[in-house]
Amino acid sequence: MHAGRAQALALAGRFAEAERSVRRVQEVTDRMPATVLAAADSIFGWPEHRLRHTESYVYTHTGNTQAAMAAQEQTLSLYPESHIRLRTQVQLHRAVCLIKDGHVGDGLRYAATLIDELPREHHTAILYEVAWKVVAAVPVEERRRVEVQQMRERLAESASE
Repeated sequence: MHAGRAQALALAGRFAEAERSVRRVQEVTDRMPATVLAAADSIFGWPEHRLRHTESYVYTHTGNTQAAMAAQEQTLSLYPESHIRLRTQVQLHRAVCLIKDGHVGDGLRYAATLIDELPREHHTAILYEVAWKVVAAVPVEERRRVEVQQMRERLAESASE
């Protein structure tokens, strides 16, 4: 519940509240029984990778790119290689961070490569929602870039397949 709240606040632009909420998620996680933390395959479990994914999401959207990238590194180190779609979502957060840090072309190219290399069976509506946030992160004055148009086309084409 706290993780969802933190994410919703970040999307609503209530950044200070979102960051307080994500810290609350950490506090609650710290008090959870070991059995809950170890239950990675259960919807009732709360393994560390879920906490770190939440941090990546929230800090990416609040623009706290340093904290977001740290959370992304932790998340990627915790997710098994077999969690390819979830790993890609976190890497798309990284693309947003690159753009927010002024590396627009690098962020867009990175996101495009992620989408192109992800096997088709892992393409989902949630993945595209995250990918569209990469495009949305591009500053208005940069939106005429060829990479932006290519990414829009790639996402529209992929979603329709």
